[in-house]
Amino acid sequence: MKRIVSPVRASEGVAVGRAYVVRRSVAASTAVCGDVKSERDRFERALETSISQLSELAAGDGIFAAHVEIARDDMLRDGVLSHISDGMPAAEAVKCTGEEIAAMFADIDDEYLRARVDDVRDVVSRIGANLSGGVVNPFEGVRDGDVIVADTLAPSDMAMIDFSLVRGFVTEAGSATSHVCIIARNRGIPAVVGACGCTSAVADGETVAVDAANGEVLFALGEDDERVYRSKADAWYGERASDSAVKDLHPRDASGREIAVYANAGSVEEVRAAVAAGADGIGLFRSEFLYMSEAEEPSEERQYEVYAAAACACGGRPLTIRTLDAGGDKMIPYMDFGHEDNPFMGWRAIRVSLSCREMFKRQLRAILRAGAVGDVRVMFPMVTDMSELRETKSILEECKSELSSEGIAYDSDIRVGVMIETPAAVLIARDLAAECDFFSIGTNDLTQYVMAADRANARVSALCNPMTDAVRRAIRMTIEAADAAGIECGMCGEMASDAAAAGVLLEAGLREFSVNISSIGRIKRSLCALCRDSDRE
Repeated sequence: MKRIVSPVRASEGVAVGRAYVVRRSVAASTAVCGDVKSERDRFERALETSISQLSELAAGDGIFAAHVEIARDDMLRDGVLSHISDGMPAAEAVKCTGEEIAAMFADIDDEYLRARVDDVRDVVSRIGANLSGGVVNPFEGVRDGDVIVADTLAPSDMAMIDFSLVRGFVTEAGSATSHVCIIARNRGIPAVVGACGCTSAVADGETVAVDAANGEVLFALGEDDERVYRSKADAWYGERASDSAVKDLHPRDASGREIAVYANAGSVEEVRAAVAAGADGIGLFRSEFLYMSEAEEPSEERQYEVYAAAACACGGRPLTIRTLDAGGDKMIPYMDFGHEDNPFMGWRAIRVSLSCREMFKRQLRAILRAGAVGDVRVMFPMVTDMSELRETKSILEECKSELSSEGIAYDSDIRVGVMIETPAAVLIARDLAAECDFFSIGTNDLTQYVMAADRANARVSALCNPMTDAVRRAIRMTIEAADAAGIECGMCGEMASDAAAAGVLLEAGLREFSVNISSIGRIKRSLCALCRDSDRE
């Protein structure tokens, strides 16, 4: 047995199946540009065709909105036309310009934005395909039970795949925030990305095992090896079936109070996946993903379209939209954050919004308007002082007045919440609770701030643990402050998705869990078991 190990943890689960190896052959260009005008015209036609195709895809999957923006960006068009004017054939000019733009993204010190390199190359590949006669589906030969092995899988690739046939994914490139990982997690398909050399090492049609939790791809399996991994895969699928069986259950504590299991989402597609998986609503809609995926700040109308679509996808369930949480490790290329020695304690989250008042108002207006079509709530990140909450509420009221005077429908009674993710917020939680409608505990940041331990620093990773006494005490203080004020308190950090922590959180009084989509069934099952045990006691 041979194995390839990846440092990236993309999803969970174990799968065994036939390898469907996608080997993309790119012929060297031998074309000579003898007619600049005809090459320009060919490119313009291919570009328009690509924009039309991507716009159609964007109507069904919001991830392609970024692709449309990339295709429409003057930087791409002008760069290609400049290369054509210098004598390059259109196909070579498209490829060259695409790599130049991709290199710019690759230099950005942010994992999410570096992952957009794949989006640029995906758009460029589509334009190139349309230049040479049209987009070909390389996945038409996928059969039931196959494991797709590829150099990379772009969003447009994923749009051509029949997921009901796929047992697993393996790619040479990719990060935890790439589209293939998001799809894999949402659909419960084991995936390993960053498996260097997989397309050359794995033979098409051979049996492979994908152990996503350990980041391993196993091939050249002996009979005993295959038997072991098929057993692991059967256990994994059995557990998923068990999760699916409890997705419509609603755990209740000993007093009969229902425990809500919400989901964290960053797109309309993820909202739909969460609802299908049994989520009681969306406890955290990460609006920053919309800002990060566009070439410029999304307009009020663009934001309204996304938020309204997400609210509709919730089907009457709550949708909690966190306002822009930029800064720290989430940079936006068209915003100037400048250099900060300690960005996690710098200009980020609500501080950015309050500094960019007009941008903030555009987002708040869009959220208020979306509230007219569903149960939408607004939540402010990284509040550390009462003055910040009061200023945000004042701006929110200003937006309401504007919408009223313009005759635009909105939710005048929208519920307002605060993220509790700093020691300062914990210490003033009773004051905050008196002036807002709900809390959501963000344990990722709260843990690193309470423990003074950078969550990205492996040397202090043992300290960055939400189960430490200090963090657990901060969580309990927050819940007690919410209870005293009679407001709801949930948790949207990674700790909420940890079944091993569910008992501790229940005992602390938490009754709203907002979890990763793939964890919904598992957390519901754990909560049901804990509540039954509590009843027996």
